[in-house]
Amino acid sequence: MKIFGLNVVLLWFGLGTGLLLLEVLTPGFFFIFFGLGAMVTCTVVSFTSLNQTLQWLLFIVVSVLSFLIFRRKLKNLFGAPADRVDPVTNEVYLSQEVLVIREIAPGQPGLVELNGTNWQAACVTGLFRPGDRVKVISMSGLTLTVEPLFKESLNV
Repeated sequence: MKIFGLNVVLLWFGLGTGLLLLEVLTPGFFFIFFGLGAMVTCTVVSFTSLNQTLQWLLFIVVSVLSFLIFRRKLKNLFGAPADRVDPVTNEVYLSQEVLVIREIAPGQPGLVELNGTNWQAACVTGLFRPGDRVKVISMSGLTLTVEPLFKESLNV
């Protein structure tokens, strides 16, 4: 069977290979399942004569089922849990003195400057105004949690 003058098996193989390569270039375990669906379809089409509608249906069913069955397992196997602390990041940023760029208050994140880059920042207590210097005490994702350099310097 041919589409646009090309062998269908080679088209499915090329699509599968492209999607698997795309998975290597992107994080998150997403394209691998569609690459798997294309490879399964390629294999089935090479031994049978499915029409184009059934080929697409097979591709979609295998891709979606593999996504639903295996994605969480792969993320748990290869991905870091959300609550895991990266020791390299903590070692680099913890206790660093940073400059407040936009006001920070409890429940109201602001901005700080660290090594020439603006970071979102939050605090548990106090009010920090632009120009204040504060210390990083933790990091969650891309948000730094800060406290005053000296405990007695809280602005209230």
